[in-house]
Amino acid sequence: MRRPILAVIVGVIAVYACMHFFILPEAPDVTRIENITHLESPAYHPAILDLWEITVESTGVENESAVLRKLEVDLAGDGAARVIWLYFYGDKDGEQHAYEAYAGPGGIVSAKSQKLAYSVQGVHPLALLREVDAIALEDIPFREQGMTLLLSPNAYGDHYDETRGRLYEVSDGVFRPVKEVTFGPDARWYTITITPHRDTESPASGAELPDCMIVFTRQDIAAAESVVYG
Repeated sequence: MRRPILAVIVGVIAVYACMHFFILPEAPDVTRIENITHLESPAYHPAILDLWEITVESTGVENESAVLRKLEVDLAGDGAARVIWLYFYGDKDGEQHAYEAYAGPGGIVSAKSQKLAYSVQGVHPLALLREVDAIALEDIPFREQGMTLLLSPNAYGDHYDETRGRLYEVSDGVFRPVKEVTFGPDARWYTITITPHRDTESPASGAELPDCMIVFTRQDIAAAESVVYG
């Protein structure tokens, strides 16, 4: 009795193995470039534009084809960059790739890329990264707590008001207060969200946590249906 059961089990495993081999597509190879260089990031100045230039040169991506996906920066309370992640798409040798650049606590830059089977359209990173680089992070009220900065895309409409955080338009590093922003369903825009690090302990009853900051570039504000300035 044991042999027939064992034969069935082996047969099932063989079938699944064949299905995986013949039906499931192989994941595209990931190209990694480790320890490219050391990124100098003074306190509260994570050197985003320097990271962009290093990444373009080391990966060989066609600069004009690049499309920004996301940027995330984690700063300690003393302004030191704990980690920086930069994600974008771009062409190389006639094929589109997804790219990731990473700068760790010691400033060592690494990158990786992966081929895509589809094309991605969007905004070139440079103008948005330049706006982030110009922000005086040392002037952020909750800087001593440390902070996370997230630059990310949005779509399909949304409404922002003061219940979601302190709203601003930014241009060349200068903030202009905003009360409300509404984007229609066809709009595409980016937000720069700056959030203080939270303590692991819950705040005392009635205590207020610092508000996060939601920042829009002038170009993204122009895509809004309506804007009410503060």
